[in-house]
Amino acid sequence: MLKEYNLDGKVAVVTGAGRGLGKSITLTFAEAGADIVAVSRTLSELEKTAELVRQQGHKCLTMPTDVTDKNQVNKMVNSTVSEFGKIDILVNNAGIGFFKALIPTPGLEKLPIARILPDLNVPLTDDEWTTTWETNVNGVFNCIRTVAPFMIKQRKGKIVNIISTAAVRYTAFQSIYPATKAALAAITRCLANELARFNINVNAIGPGMFATVMLEKLLNNEETRNQLLRTIPLRRFGEPREVGLLAVYLASDASNYMTGQSLYIDGGYTIA
Repeated sequence: MLKEYNLDGKVAVVTGAGRGLGKSITLTFAEAGADIVAVSRTLSELEKTAELVRQQGHKCLTMPTDVTDKNQVNKMVNSTVSEFGKIDILVNNAGIGFFKALIPTPGLEKLPIARILPDLNVPLTDDEWTTTWETNVNGVFNCIRTVAPFMIKQRKGKIVNIISTAAVRYTAFQSIYPATKAALAAITRCLANELARFNINVNAIGPGMFATVMLEKLLNNEETRNQLLRTIPLRRFGEPREVGLLAVYLASDASNYMTGQSLYIDGGYTIA
């Protein structure tokens, strides 16, 4: 391994680490040498991730945490610093989304996709709107404002925000989700300016279509799956490890001269 990509001795906090892209990022970080603080709301999922990290010979602290609760985030961060003495890397991956119309729209029930997503024309509720914003934006804010002071004191750190191609390419039936991811892309750029003088890099990764729980219903339908593939120039879905590899780059010394950037890993979806 090139020494600039090595994460030996680094401590990485990863939210949403129990499954999907967060789990892949966590395991790839461990492979690159990092000790891990795995964060999500579900302890059983975290324990499975932690076992795989420990099999690679690295420490893994499991911290069941709701990132929308600032008190839980404070407890998680303080426990991390107590255990490891520092935080080198923060990956804000925890997020949620809904496939629903913003308002009732006549005729939606006749669309082929409605056979797969029967709730498509059930309007997004106030609670779903608020919960998505609180998780995808406020949750990131809670983590950053709690971790960043420690990085400032260290005068070094890496923050990686997981956004989405939805931040720049909008589709129907997602409503609040693209708004949250666009907001997070903007926060990434602003925060990079604020923290640059402390040698803290802030960047974002925008995954395209990956075989995760969020897209499971769509990808399990052959017709819809083929339709989605036709929107991707490389004609394949991403492998979760590919996001992990990009995250290693942004978390390592190899990216020391990069900050305020959103990198889209999408098989060409955003340029099609």
